[in-house]
Amino acid sequence: MKVFISWSGHQSKKLGEALKEWLPGVLQLVRPYFTPSDIEKGTRWANEIAKELSESQVGILCITRDNLHSDWVLFEAGALSKSLDKAHVCPILFGITNTDLAGPLKQFQTTEFSKEDIQRLITVINSRLGDNKLPPKTLDTVFEKWWPELESKITSILTAEDKNEDPVRTERDMLEEILQLSRVSVRRAGRPAGVLPSAVADLIQRFIDAHDEQANQIGTYQDALDTLKKMTKPLEHIASKYKGHSRELDALIDRLSELDFQMIESDGSSSDDESLF
Repeated sequence: MKVFISWSGHQSKKLGEALKEWLPGVLQLVRPYFTPSDIEKGTRWANEIAKELSESQVGILCITRDNLHSDWVLFEAGALSKSLDKAHVCPILFGITNTDLAGPLKQFQTTEFSKEDIQRLITVINSRLGDNKLPPKTLDTVFEKWWPELESKITSILTAEDKNEDPVRTERDMLEEILQLSRVSVRRAGRPAGVLPSAVADLIQRFIDAHDEQANQIGTYQDALDTLKKMTKPLEHIASKYKGHSRELDALIDRLSELDFQMIESDGSSSDDESLF
């Protein structure tokens, strides 16, 4: 299976090279495509990239503070999104966070460079292998073995090259985006006044996480409850906007606040012990 790795800039290139070398160690059936070193001498550059973009099943974008607005990265992101489900276009954020993103890249579900997020990304890639995908427990074991190597390489690259500690986006940029979001939220009918877009985004993200964990048979029953627990805060925020609307709704909101997210044994008692799927 082909995985297209997109980069722009010196640091991003080194990060992409590290990923290219590391991925086949975790998933041996994955064939990373990394430009331009993978283009044979004499091949027409643009045509070769277009061909690889169309044949890849997953696209990884190496995003740093230096290439946030790179025309090349945005072009490859757009090309990938036309041929793939957006869930399989995966920007990895190195040394930046979601709040630093602006423009087209905000439409994708991003991966921050952390053990938890990279493991989720590997799970997504593994799921695209169909009948050849690794069983969840095997995948966890392999990932645990190879993760320290990637973490060491990436940390070394970021430490050596990313000396700029200035904010990626100015305070004015962020304030203007907040103002724009506020105006959009007021215009849209049916949206309860005062519901924060971040709460809605957080709830959707947690729901997607719960789906992916169950679809890929990751974790235990208690892990599933823990994921549901993470949805409580955004749910309570949204529900609070309807408090007093009806007695039935108020009762449901009260029940939500009383959930303890602990497994219940067959005798009716709660337990902290985890039962495997």
